[in-house]
Amino acid sequence: MAEHALGVEIVTPEEVLFAGAANSVVTATSEGDLTVMADHAELVGDVVPGVVKIEVEGEPTIAILIHGGFLQVTTAAGAASGLVEGASETDRTTRVTILAGVAEKATDIDKGRAEAAKAAAEVKLADLRSQSGRTGDDDSTRDALLDLADAEAALARAELRLGTSAVLS
Repeated sequence: MAEHALGVEIVTPEEVLFAGAANSVVTATSEGDLTVMADHAELVGDVVPGVVKIEVEGEPTIAILIHGGFLQVTTAAGAASGLVEGASETDRTTRVTILAGVAEKATDIDKGRAEAAKAAAEVKLADLRSQSGRTGDDDSTRDALLDLADAEAALARAELRLGTSAVLS
């Protein structure tokens, strides 16, 4: 019997980064840091860019860099079945699901690649900002604003990767 167990899954469109039993999950939300353990209250919320830490019995903490997403906590009969060994459909368990558009294991961050991405984003931002005010019609203004937002997002992702790799080094 696996009553009061916690199962965790972190999923992107490309892959499942983690799926299994855990003691706790710590993540950042727009409401502040959140720690989830077995028997947590049910909730749905956002996950802001940062590191999700998963504590697993007898293993080092697993760190996954999330670039934003959503979180669901379900505590019910069978919630963690398929994630926790021995959890049945009748056991009261807790499941944490984090859906992220972009996420990666912190140990997989390539610092050199992140530094190159940051430099490229900074160059693109400088170029786009120097061109601001020179747009003509509404379509070109919209396109310029979208390009600027994309470059700012690329810079933020690169800085988050570099910050994460510095903390874990």
